[in-house]
Amino acid sequence: MQKFMKVIAALMLTVAMVCAAGCTKPDDPNDPNNGGNNGENGGGGNGTGTELPAGMYLGVIGFNQQLYTKPITCLDDAAIQETKQFIENLQLGGATLLYHAVNTSLDMLSSSGIPKDLISVSIVNFTDGLDEGSYTFSNYSSGAQYLQAVTQRIRNEKIADVSIEAHTIGTQGNDVYSYDLEEFKSNLNGISSLPSKQYVHFVTDFSDVQANFREIAENLHQQSTNSTLTLRLPVPDPNTRIRFCFDITTPPPHEPNEALQSTRYIEGVYINNSEGKGVLTGVQYVGMSSTSGTTVTAVTMEPPFAVFKFEGMKDADNNNFTNNTIAHLQEWKFNTNANAWIHNSEWTNSGNTEITNDYYSSLIMLNLDCSESLGAEKFRDLKTFAKEFVDVLKTN
Repeated sequence: MQKFMKVIAALMLTVAMVCAAGCTKPDDPNDPNNGGNNGENGGGGNGTGTELPAGMYLGVIGFNQQLYTKPITCLDDAAIQETKQFIENLQLGGATLLYHAVNTSLDMLSSSGIPKDLISVSIVNFTDGLDEGSYTFSNYSSGAQYLQAVTQRIRNEKIADVSIEAHTIGTQGNDVYSYDLEEFKSNLNGISSLPSKQYVHFVTDFSDVQANFREIAENLHQQSTNSTLTLRLPVPDPNTRIRFCFDITTPPPHEPNEALQSTRYIEGVYINNSEGKGVLTGVQYVGMSSTSGTTVTAVTMEPPFAVFKFEGMKDADNNNFTNNTIAHLQEWKFNTNANAWIHNSEWTNSGNTEITNDYYSSLIMLNLDCSESLGAEKFRDLKTFAKEFVDVLKTN
């Protein structure tokens, strides 16, 4: 009987230890016991391997002397409202567990299930102050050691072979004095993918925080969308140079070389490959970009037509293509006899072009500084900016 009781006691101790290490605590931001994950080295950055439905997934951490966590969930309508309410319920508090919050967000990403078609993994940080006390939640002996470890995780770990993109918005709070400013900026660099303006957004005017949140959210939305332009065109003679202009709005008839006025076009030389498929070579994208590269092979041949698809289309402002983008699309051919670009009046936009936008999955963690140094008024604004961030993401 004694042996049996010892076995039961050992099992109960094991269960208690497992639960203490891995059980999820309530995500109520007003619960002072909700401290998040204290893991020092995280989960290796590979995710759990569980496949989730495709979508935009977001988790949130509010931090001061505690971490208040909203688990990573797919942003359907219900989750959007829950997330915005979570942000609204966050409260100001003392201390700034900045490194610990970022490290915990990495843990949450690495232990998350993997959505289908995962294309991007991101962390978005906001802070107004220096870290206080993070290393006491780790095995490191100083904040500098903890920051170094977090930096290495951001820049080396991957989630399902996808690198982590970390943005940081920083504004100088009441507890960052002039002699602390360089350390503060160094911290912003350390919790970002790279110490560059692309990832580190240091703002002196607090109203700019809103613009930075919106810009980052829009970029995340763009990353998770593949915009495809399909063009169906009559097969020209081999070695014909073709230009598709997007911005010539004058009515026909068009003068020779009018295509030279265009600042937004795709141009290439048509050839036939050994399989009898049409190929555009030496393709240039002017006033736009594409992931299809400089050699694009027809996806189908429908004599006398060839059908081309251009993937990952972005305009000059890095926005996905829409039907408005191709509203004035025209085809021009370079005539060697006339030494001029001649408008193809027989090719029309209608029925020969199509824009499709396919959406892919993203994993995102949003970390919000809730320390007293921000002040009540700015904290109210911060919560508004963060909720707008969620609204921009939901458009996916």
